[in-house]
Amino acid sequence: MMGIGDVLTLLTVTLDVLKGILKAIPNAISKAMFRNFFGESAIDGRNVFVVSDPYEHSLPRTQLAKGQTRFIKRFHGRKPDITIIGEDKLLGSCSVRVTKYASESFSKFRAKDNSIKVVLDEEIMNFWDGTFFCFGSSDSDIKTYDVENLPQNNLYSFSFDSNGNRCFIVNNQQFSLINRKDRAIISRFVNPYHTEHYLFICAGLGEWGTSGATYFLFDRWRELNKRFKERRNFCIVIEVDVGSDESAKEIYSYTT
Repeated sequence: MMGIGDVLTLLTVTLDVLKGILKAIPNAISKAMFRNFFGESAIDGRNVFVVSDPYEHSLPRTQLAKGQTRFIKRFHGRKPDITIIGEDKLLGSCSVRVTKYASESFSKFRAKDNSIKVVLDEEIMNFWDGTFFCFGSSDSDIKTYDVENLPQNNLYSFSFDSNGNRCFIVNNQQFSLINRKDRAIISRFVNPYHTEHYLFICAGLGEWGTSGATYFLFDRWRELNKRFKERRNFCIVIEVDVGSDESAKEIYSYTT
């Protein structure tokens, strides 16, 4: 016969097993949803790319006259601002924010030795075997430009309004900058070259539109998965207060 101590030990072990099972079930459901929304390679695949858009000063450092500089470094009162020559190839602060949002989200589901790849657009502009997250409009990101100009893109266009300013046109509706609010699109296409993958774009009319759209995508992906799992291609128009990614809100959506 089992003693009281043995019974208590058995109960403790059983409870621990049940706790493990109960914890594993929601984790498994979340992983399945994440894979459904972001594509088959989202959890285990090697080819998941966060695409950044570097830019360069029009005057290379080798062509600078003696004493000439290209940039200003702001020290925000800690010491006087200084002029510097700076790097030849730069990434904006927006790139830091969007990379953070993407990396934090994927790290919850991917193994530590299989992190997503952060790449420059020029490095993968001729590469299509993968899921791509293109951050920035087609005026700044080569991969966004290439995805935007695919014949399969019937979701939106990047155009000009009557004042000559950039705007998005979604389902014949025009979205431009308004007051202190930026506008952006989030789109998802099935990759036409490798249909097991997706092509994502988070592109703003300004930098806060881009990072706000990225914040919205990774903050609301569960909700978006429920809405768009049956319609694989979609486009959402986002409005963002300049300076606040967390203010991003949806103002329009379109699916095909």
